[in-house]
Amino acid sequence: MPIAANNVVAALDSRQVVRIEAVHRGFLYQHLYAAACLFGAAKSGATKVVVEHDEDIELIGVDRQVYLQVKTRRASLVFGDIDDALDRFAAIRKEHAAGRRKGRPFFAIIANVSPGPQLKERLAEPGWPADVAVLWPGGPLATGKGLPAPQVDVNSMFAACCDLARSLPFAMLAPETLVWKLAGRVMHAAAGLAPHADHTFETAELPGIFEQLVIQLQDFPAPPLRYRPQDSEPPLISSARVRLITGFSGAGKTSWVSQTALHATHALAYFNASEVPSTALVSTVARELAARLFSRSGGKLGEILFPGATSPQILFAIGKNLTDIDVRATVVIDNVHRVSHEDVRSLIDLAPHVHFVLLAQPGPAVGVLQAILNVVPESLGGWTNETIAAEGSFLGCKGDYSAYQRLQVLTAGLPLYVQNALQISANHYEGDVARFCGELEGRTHAVETAQELILSRVFEQFGDSDRRAIGALSLFDVPLSRSEAVAVLSDAYSFSERNTATLLRKLQVAGAAQVFGVDHFKVHDAMRLLGNSYLDDLGPDEGRRAQLAIKNLLVDQLPKKKSMQRVSLLLRMFVALGDTEPLIDMATDELFHELGYMTEVAAYLENLAGSPETKAIDRFWALDGLAFADFKKGDLTLLGRRLALMEELIEANNLGSRERHSQ
Repeated sequence: MPIAANNVVAALDSRQVVRIEAVHRGFLYQHLYAAACLFGAAKSGATKVVVEHDEDIELIGVDRQVYLQVKTRRASLVFGDIDDALDRFAAIRKEHAAGRRKGRPFFAIIANVSPGPQLKERLAEPGWPADVAVLWPGGPLATGKGLPAPQVDVNSMFAACCDLARSLPFAMLAPETLVWKLAGRVMHAAAGLAPHADHTFETAELPGIFEQLVIQLQDFPAPPLRYRPQDSEPPLISSARVRLITGFSGAGKTSWVSQTALHATHALAYFNASEVPSTALVSTVARELAARLFSRSGGKLGEILFPGATSPQILFAIGKNLTDIDVRATVVIDNVHRVSHEDVRSLIDLAPHVHFVLLAQPGPAVGVLQAILNVVPESLGGWTNETIAAEGSFLGCKGDYSAYQRLQVLTAGLPLYVQNALQISANHYEGDVARFCGELEGRTHAVETAQELILSRVFEQFGDSDRRAIGALSLFDVPLSRSEAVAVLSDAYSFSERNTATLLRKLQVAGAAQVFGVDHFKVHDAMRLLGNSYLDDLGPDEGRRAQLAIKNLLVDQLPKKKSMQRVSLLLRMFVALGDTEPLIDMATDELFHELGYMTEVAAYLENLAGSPETKAIDRFWALDGLAFADFKKGDLTLLGRRLALMEELIEANNLGSRERHSQ
């Protein structure tokens, strides 16, 4: 994420800003400019600030009204950009002259770019209206109007708002946090949504709004200074009354909720269940929620926390008052797996007007909550390859797309695991992501990762036979069906169908399995690293049994399930087992060329043909397969080189008549 000139963390990634501005025509810039107007409303003499949806902002004072049109452009501002606004200004001016609008009008066009030469000439003409100003970065200021200075882009506007927020007496809340919360309020007001359905902010109410935002967020964990969104990240606020967000420690659940809370406009409260005794969950949340929501509402708190009030009575009173004032409240409970599910259900049942977002680590407790609350768990999508690369670049790492893709697979994209792996790459591998991934895949890395430390506790909950089975299933990087899992584990370790079904249930409860559709699953990408390592520790014979069982399954299933991923996995099994003949047979089979699998096959044959450790006869037949591929592609130059190398191998190693005849 880029850094602004004044060391404020920039609002967004530059590419995100481009996309947002292209789609929304600068609405985010308008919302931030409106937030700047709110910060300075009292000093400017405005009693109200009105935010419309079409780039309009109005500052209403006792004896004047200021009308603003916000324009964001990439090139210089031209007259065609503002002629509609000038016509509207003229119509409003007539309304004031006729007495249908009160006060003296003043009009301003706020632009993020300077006017072009022709527009500048028109601005200097004597006939330009004296009550219309055009403001741009570095240009003239509307003296005496108290208008914030325009900035060149969203990031600069965000930084300017942060500077204004620092002047407010709310040191307990980061200026960046207050700006985002206020911008969220502006967005809702522009759309005519509560709590500003009339698009209006009363200046007298602004100190209360600022303080309310502080109260809402003071107990939320501070978001990371360098937060990066996860793939298809869900909103914090939704229509569902109860949501259950699950993920391993390190999946970024708390970071996600603390970051998205910055942009939510509804009333919020955060509780960490690990800091609340299980038996006191209902009473603690009831009293704390009442204090946070109603401590500044003129006597309402006394109506809710009346003497002798029980927890159910408090929660009922909270719900009634929220309904009366048409406010929606969302309570976030972190680490909910650490408290009694009975208490969680009681809390939710006693507060039917409150929405809940529950954060939990996978395990038996989550299964119980899912059943008794009748909710489907949600999970965060992890970082994409692009996001991982951006984080790697920030930390001084280097790698191409394939290197970061390998890291994404190894860590499942979970933010903490990715950051830790990248930090290890930077500190111990000179930033070489591919080299670290190679050692991680080969289990030859010297520094233990956070992923291994955290997930080892989950892995150790399984017995020896289950861990061996997980190791075998971890060799799959593609989803497999339940019947295929039964076939592999039965072939490799004589697992019964019942044992396999029991293991799959345990994996799902522990969050160690990813389910696809109805009947397909695979061991969670983050857990596969530990499964593979455990299989290696058991010795080559155990690993070979699993590899052989997988090879047999894939050979049997390949005609029915044709996919590049399965072919790639089968090829890896052939290589691991030293079974080169099938690779060569594939290379000289028309079907594999027609199906488009030759790219995968060729990569393995190139390794075989170029390795001095490969037997001469295997190198010969690997070259034979590659030569056939060259012939199919019509690459006669490369075909000639292959044939020459094959001739050298025949002569140097006195290969048999079959090899000589193939020439």
